[in-house]
Amino acid sequence: MSKKESNRSLLPWITAVLMVAGIAVLAAMYWNRNVTVQDLKVNALNYTEYEMVKQTAAVPMGIKPDSLDLTEVIQRVEKLDYVRSAKPYIEPNGTLRLTIAERQPIALLINGSDRIYVDAEGVKLPILEGKTQDVPLLYGYRTSQRDTLKSESFMQVRDFLMRAKIDGFGWSTISEVAFDETDGVVALSHENGVKLIFGRNNFETKLENWKAFYGQIVKTKGIDQMRQVDLRFTNQVVTREI
Repeated sequence: MSKKESNRSLLPWITAVLMVAGIAVLAAMYWNRNVTVQDLKVNALNYTEYEMVKQTAAVPMGIKPDSLDLTEVIQRVEKLDYVRSAKPYIEPNGTLRLTIAERQPIALLINGSDRIYVDAEGVKLPILEGKTQDVPLLYGYRTSQRDTLKSESFMQVRDFLMRAKIDGFGWSTISEVAFDETDGVVALSHENGVKLIFGRNNFETKLENWKAFYGQIVKTKGIDQMRQVDLRFTNQVVTREI
Protein backbone atom coordinates (compact mmCIF):
# COMPACT_ATOMS: atom_id res chain seq x y z
CA MET A 1 0.00 0.00 0.00
CA SER A 2 1.34 3.42 -1.01
CA LYS A 3 1.76 6.24 1.47
CA LYS A 4 -1.02 8.15 -0.26
CA GLU A 5 -3.38 5.17 -0.02
CA SER A 6 -2.46 4.68 3.66
CA ASN A 7 -3.29 8.31 4.49
CA ARG A 8 -6.58 7.98 2.61
CA SER A 9 -7.53 4.90 4.69
CA LEU A 10 -6.87 6.75 7.93
CA LEU A 11 -8.99 9.73 6.94
CA PRO A 12 -12.34 8.31 8.20
CA TRP A 13 -10.79 7.53 11.60
CA ILE A 14 -9.27 10.99 11.91
CA THR A 15 -12.59 12.55 10.95
CA ALA A 16 -14.43 10.46 13.58
CA VAL A 17 -11.94 11.45 16.29
CA LEU A 18 -12.31 15.13 15.41
CA MET A 19 -16.09 14.84 15.49
CA VAL A 20 -15.99 13.21 18.94
CA ALA A 21 -13.64 15.92 20.19
CA GLY A 22 -15.93 18.58 18.80
CA ILE A 23 -18.97 17.05 20.49
CA ALA A 24 -17.04 16.91 23.78
CA VAL A 25 -16.17 20.61 23.48
CA LEU A 26 -19.80 21.52 22.75
CA ALA A 27 -20.96 19.38 25.71
CA ALA A 28 -18.48 21.13 27.99
CA MET A 29 -19.67 24.53 26.77
CA TYR A 30 -23.28 23.53 27.41
CA TRP A 31 -22.34 22.19 30.86
CA ASN A 32 -20.58 25.38 31.91
CA ARG A 33 -23.34 27.61 30.58
CA ASN A 34 -26.50 25.75 31.63
CA VAL A 35 -25.89 23.21 34.41
CA THR A 36 -26.14 24.32 38.05
CA VAL A 37 -26.01 22.31 41.28
CA GLN A 38 -29.61 21.67 42.31
CA ASP A 39 -29.42 18.87 44.86
CA LEU A 40 -27.07 17.01 47.21
CA LYS A 41 -27.33 13.25 47.60
CA VAL A 42 -25.36 10.93 49.87
CA ASN A 43 -25.08 7.15 50.02
CA ALA A 44 -26.67 5.29 52.94
CA LEU A 45 -24.80 5.95 56.21
CA ASN A 46 -24.84 4.26 59.61
CA TYR A 47 -23.51 6.97 61.90
CA THR A 48 -23.68 10.29 60.05
CA GLU A 49 -26.99 12.05 59.48
CA TYR A 50 -27.75 13.38 56.01
CA GLU A 51 -28.75 16.80 57.35
CA MET A 52 -25.41 17.09 59.12
CA VAL A 53 -23.57 16.30 55.89
CA LYS A 54 -25.67 18.81 53.97
CA GLN A 55 -25.15 21.53 56.57
CA THR A 56 -21.41 20.89 56.79
CA ALA A 57 -20.92 20.68 53.02
CA ALA A 58 -22.51 24.15 52.76
CA VAL A 59 -23.08 23.88 49.00
CA PRO A 60 -25.06 26.86 47.66
CA MET A 61 -27.81 25.53 45.42
CA GLY A 62 -27.82 27.05 41.96
CA ILE A 63 -24.05 27.45 41.80
CA LYS A 64 -22.30 26.47 38.58
CA PRO A 65 -19.99 23.42 38.87
CA ASP A 66 -16.92 25.37 37.76
CA SER A 67 -17.57 27.90 40.53
CA LEU A 68 -17.80 25.27 43.26
CA ASP A 69 -14.59 24.38 45.10
CA LEU A 70 -15.09 20.65 45.59
CA THR A 71 -11.83 20.34 47.51
CA GLU A 72 -13.15 22.68 50.20
CA VAL A 73 -16.46 20.81 50.29
CA ILE A 74 -14.64 17.51 50.90
CA GLN A 75 -12.40 19.03 53.57
CA ARG A 76 -15.44 20.30 55.45
CA VAL A 77 -17.33 17.02 55.25
CA GLU A 78 -14.30 14.95 56.30
CA LYS A 79 -14.15 16.91 59.56
CA LEU A 80 -17.32 15.14 60.72
CA ASP A 81 -16.51 12.58 63.41
CA TYR A 82 -17.45 9.42 61.54
CA VAL A 83 -16.52 10.46 57.99
CA ARG A 84 -13.32 8.81 56.85
CA SER A 85 -13.42 9.97 53.24
CA ALA A 86 -15.80 11.59 50.76
CA LYS A 87 -15.70 11.53 46.97
CA PRO A 88 -17.79 14.01 44.94
CA TYR A 89 -19.40 13.63 41.55
CA ILE A 90 -21.68 16.12 39.79
CA GLU A 91 -24.24 14.37 37.62
CA PRO A 92 -25.43 15.81 34.31
CA ASN A 93 -28.75 16.81 35.91
CA GLY A 94 -26.96 19.01 38.46
CA THR A 95 -27.05 16.61 41.43
CA LEU A 96 -23.92 16.66 43.56
CA ARG A 97 -23.44 13.13 44.81
CA LEU A 98 -21.12 12.45 47.73
CA THR A 99 -19.88 8.90 48.24
CA ILE A 100 -18.88 8.75 51.90
CA ALA A 101 -16.89 6.03 53.63
CA GLU A 102 -17.48 5.99 57.39
CA ARG A 103 -15.12 5.08 60.18
CA GLN A 104 -15.91 1.82 61.96
CA PRO A 105 -15.32 1.30 65.70
CA ILE A 106 -13.13 -1.68 66.55
CA ALA A 107 -13.10 -1.22 70.34
CA LEU A 108 -14.58 0.81 73.17
CA LEU A 109 -11.89 2.63 75.13
CA ILE A 110 -12.43 2.52 78.90
CA ASN A 111 -10.69 4.97 81.22
CA GLY A 112 -12.39 5.17 84.59
CA SER A 113 -15.94 6.28 83.90
CA ASP A 114 -15.04 7.69 80.47
CA ARG A 115 -15.83 5.77 77.32
CA ILE A 116 -15.21 6.43 73.64
CA TYR A 117 -14.90 4.31 70.50
CA VAL A 118 -11.71 4.00 68.48
CA ASP A 119 -11.25 2.88 64.87
CA ALA A 120 -8.42 1.01 63.15
CA GLU A 121 -6.52 4.25 62.49
CA GLY A 122 -6.56 5.20 66.17
CA VAL A 123 -9.17 7.91 65.62
CA LYS A 124 -11.49 8.31 68.60
CA LEU A 125 -15.21 8.38 67.88
CA PRO A 126 -18.03 9.62 70.12
CA ILE A 127 -20.75 7.27 71.31
CA LEU A 128 -23.96 8.17 69.47
CA GLU A 129 -27.33 7.64 71.06
CA GLY A 130 -29.09 4.61 69.65
CA LYS A 131 -26.05 3.51 67.64
CA THR A 132 -23.97 1.52 70.10
CA GLN A 133 -21.69 -1.19 68.73
CA ASP A 134 -20.87 -4.62 70.11
CA VAL A 135 -17.08 -4.33 70.21
CA PRO A 136 -14.46 -5.47 72.75
CA LEU A 137 -13.56 -3.19 75.66
CA LEU A 138 -10.04 -1.77 75.46
CA TYR A 139 -8.14 -0.59 78.54
CA GLY A 140 -4.95 1.39 79.02
CA TYR A 141 -5.46 4.39 76.71
CA ARG A 142 -6.64 7.95 77.11
CA THR A 143 -10.20 8.69 76.08
CA SER A 144 -9.69 12.35 75.11
CA GLN A 145 -10.92 12.82 71.54
CA ARG A 146 -8.29 15.45 70.83
CA ASP A 147 -5.52 12.96 70.03
CA THR A 148 -5.16 9.94 67.77
CA LEU A 149 -3.66 6.69 69.06
CA LYS A 150 -0.40 6.00 67.27
CA SER A 151 1.71 4.11 69.80
CA GLU A 152 3.32 0.77 69.00
CA SER A 153 1.21 -0.88 71.70
CA PHE A 154 -2.01 0.33 70.04
CA MET A 155 -0.76 -0.88 66.67
CA GLN A 156 -0.34 -4.34 68.17
CA VAL A 157 -3.82 -4.24 69.70
CA ARG A 158 -5.26 -2.91 66.44
CA ASP A 159 -3.65 -5.69 64.40
CA PHE A 160 -4.97 -8.26 66.83
CA LEU A 161 -8.52 -6.88 66.78
CA MET A 162 -8.63 -6.59 63.00
CA ARG A 163 -7.42 -10.16 62.60
CA ALA A 164 -9.88 -11.35 65.26
CA LYS A 165 -12.70 -9.67 63.39
CA ILE A 166 -11.71 -11.38 60.15
CA ASP A 167 -11.32 -14.66 62.02
CA GLY A 168 -14.82 -14.37 63.47
CA PHE A 169 -14.34 -16.97 66.18
CA GLY A 170 -11.73 -14.91 68.00
CA TRP A 171 -13.96 -11.84 67.80
CA SER A 172 -16.95 -13.68 69.24
CA THR A 173 -15.03 -15.24 72.15
CA ILE A 174 -13.24 -12.20 73.62
CA SER A 175 -14.75 -9.43 75.73
CA GLU A 176 -11.87 -7.24 76.91
CA VAL A 177 -8.42 -6.40 75.56
CA ALA A 178 -5.33 -4.66 76.93
CA PHE A 179 -1.62 -4.43 76.21
CA ASP A 180 1.03 -5.56 78.67
CA GLU A 181 4.71 -4.76 78.17
CA THR A 182 5.67 -8.30 79.15
CA ASP A 183 2.80 -10.38 77.76
CA GLY A 184 1.87 -8.24 74.75
CA VAL A 185 -1.78 -8.38 73.75
CA VAL A 186 -3.93 -9.84 76.50
CA ALA A 187 -7.65 -10.59 76.24
CA LEU A 188 -10.37 -11.95 78.48
CA SER A 189 -12.66 -14.66 77.19
CA HIS A 190 -16.42 -14.18 77.21
CA GLU A 191 -16.72 -17.40 79.19
CA ASN A 192 -15.46 -17.14 82.77
CA GLY A 193 -13.11 -14.25 82.00
CA VAL A 194 -10.15 -16.52 81.28
CA LYS A 195 -6.93 -14.59 80.54
CA LEU A 196 -5.75 -15.22 76.99
CA ILE A 197 -2.17 -14.18 76.17
CA PHE A 198 -1.52 -13.51 72.47
CA GLY A 199 1.82 -11.73 72.73
CA ARG A 200 3.04 -9.70 69.74
CA ASN A 201 2.53 -10.22 66.00
CA ASN A 202 1.58 -13.38 64.10
CA PHE A 203 -2.00 -13.09 65.37
CA GLU A 204 -3.52 -15.11 62.54
CA THR A 205 -1.71 -18.25 63.69
CA LYS A 206 -2.37 -17.57 67.38
CA LEU A 207 -6.08 -17.09 66.79
CA GLU A 208 -6.15 -20.34 64.84
CA ASN A 209 -4.45 -22.03 67.79
CA TRP A 210 -7.03 -20.55 70.15
CA LYS A 211 -9.82 -21.85 67.93
CA ALA A 212 -8.26 -25.31 67.79
CA PHE A 213 -7.63 -25.35 71.54
CA TYR A 214 -11.20 -24.30 72.23
CA GLY A 215 -12.61 -26.98 69.97
CA GLN A 216 -10.38 -29.79 71.22
CA ILE A 217 -9.94 -29.00 74.91
CA VAL A 218 -12.52 -26.50 76.15
CA LYS A 219 -15.42 -28.28 74.46
CA THR A 220 -14.51 -31.57 76.15
CA LYS A 221 -12.85 -30.52 79.39
CA GLY A 222 -14.71 -27.27 80.02
CA ILE A 223 -13.31 -23.86 80.89
CA ASP A 224 -14.40 -23.56 84.53
CA GLN A 225 -11.04 -24.62 85.96
CA MET A 226 -8.92 -22.55 83.63
CA ARG A 227 -7.45 -19.22 84.63
CA GLN A 228 -4.97 -18.54 81.84
CA VAL A 229 -4.26 -19.73 78.30
CA ASP A 230 -0.89 -18.70 76.85
CA LEU A 231 -0.88 -18.75 73.04
CA ARG A 232 2.49 -17.11 72.41
CA PHE A 233 4.35 -20.29 71.55
CA THR A 234 4.47 -21.93 68.14
CA ASN A 235 3.86 -25.58 68.90
CA GLN A 236 2.20 -25.58 72.29
CA VAL A 237 -0.53 -23.93 74.33
CA VAL A 238 0.31 -23.41 77.98
CA THR A 239 -2.55 -23.30 80.46
CA ARG A 240 -2.84 -22.42 84.11
CA GLU A 241 -5.67 -23.91 86.10
CA ILE A 242 -7.06 -23.60 89.60
